[in-house]
Amino acid sequence: MLIKEELKEHLREEIRRERQKLKEMSLSDKIWYIWEYYKFHIIGVFLVILVISIVATSVHNASIDPGIYCVVINNRSSQELDTSVLEQDFYEHMGFGEKQPVYAESMFITYGDQATEYSYAAMAKLSALIASKDLDIIIGDRENIDHYTSLDGLADLEQFLPQDVLAAAEDRLIYAADSSGQSVATSIDISGTWLAERMHLAQESSSLSIVSNLRHTDNAIALIRYIFDL
Repeated sequence: MLIKEELKEHLREEIRRERQKLKEMSLSDKIWYIWEYYKFHIIGVFLVILVISIVATSVHNASIDPGIYCVVINNRSSQELDTSVLEQDFYEHMGFGEKQPVYAESMFITYGDQATEYSYAAMAKLSALIASKDLDIIIGDRENIDHYTSLDGLADLEQFLPQDVLAAAEDRLIYAADSSGQSVATSIDISGTWLAERMHLAQESSSLSIVSNLRHTDNAIALIRYIFDL
C-alpha cells in the first residue's frame, strides 16, 4: 500500500511539474513541446479512433441491403437527372426500412474510339456491381442495352415478368441479340411514362432492363408495376 501511495504521489508531482512548465511557455513552444514529447501518444490515440471508425462503418455497411439499385446510363437530357422519384418516392411506396435504401446513380459509357478514362472506370464499376449482385436495374441507351444483352447480363423479360406485368409492357418490349445470337426481350421502352418525365430521361436513354443475376427480384418487378400504375 505504501508503494502504491508513493507512486500516486509521484504521478501527481509529475503532472504538477508538467502544468507549470507548460504555463511558462509561449503558445508555439507549448505546441512544439507537446508534439515532441507526446507525439507517439497522440498518434496512438488517433490510430485507435481510426480503427474504431473503420470497424463501425464496416459493421454498419454490412447491415445495409438496398431495396433496389438502379444505374442510368448515358442520359443526355437537357435537364438534370432527378433520382428522387426512386430514392424517395419509390422508397416510401415500398415501405422500405432504414437499412433498405434505394440507390440510383448516373453513368456515361462510350465504346471504341470514343471511350474515355471515365468510361473505363464506369464500366469497371458497373461490372463490379453486377458481379457482386448488387445491381438490379439498368436504364440506358440502346447501345449499352445491346452490349449487356450480348454478354447475357440482362434478363429475358418474357420469361422473367409475371403475365399481368408482361401484358402491360408487351407493346414496349425491345429485343436484342444474346451471346448465341438469339433475339430476346431484354428491355422496356419507358419513354413518355410519368417516371421518365419526372426523372428527366431522354427518349433515347429510356430503355429499362433487369440484371439477370439480381437478388431483389420482387422489388424489380414492383418497380415496373409502379411505373405502369399496376
